[in-house]
Amino acid sequence: MNKRVILIGISLLAFAALIALVLSLTKEYQFEGVLIDPAQPAPPLDLIDSKGRDFNLEDYRGEVVLLFFGYTSCPDVCPSTLSDMKQVVAALGEAADDVQVVFVTVDPQRDTFEKLNSYLSLFNPTFLGLSGTEEDLEPAWNGYGVFREIDTESETAAGYLVNHSSRLYLIDPSGDLALTYSFGTPPEDIAKDIKHILDS
Repeated sequence: MNKRVILIGISLLAFAALIALVLSLTKEYQFEGVLIDPAQPAPPLDLIDSKGRDFNLEDYRGEVVLLFFGYTSCPDVCPSTLSDMKQVVAALGEAADDVQVVFVTVDPQRDTFEKLNSYLSLFNPTFLGLSGTEEDLEPAWNGYGVFREIDTESETAAGYLVNHSSRLYLIDPSGDLALTYSFGTPPEDIAKDIKHILDS
């Protein structure tokens, strides 16, 4: 085999490697969550948070907001989801400074601001809870299509149960509702999506 054939072979291999690199760089990112395309402006949240401050989504432009609806007496879905959010924040490292986890109650009769603050601090002291009267919260529940039903027939040690939807909502730095996640989505998948959004 002469040198010319060898050089041609090397050139072809180098060209193939270059093409593979270009394709990998231009390949569209595949989100782990359910993509809302096109993204829609996030329904407003104008409530009081668990630190006693006025909360408005507009104040979190430039950050990713992870939004979940639940209640502190929930025996399973809520503590599991908040544990996942704790893992997401840990996986993000310094990037977590640009992420806010927000927990909106579906049980305002029991979830006072003090109770929310104490409960969320068990997972991460930066997590914020939102509460108020039913009238205050109805626009938020309706805006995000949240199912909520008080079940007085299934009493627990903590009292009545509240059946509720369990989706997690991701609001991007532009203030748009960009992704949703079903219950049980691995925390590393959510963290991966957030990193992509923050790096974009």
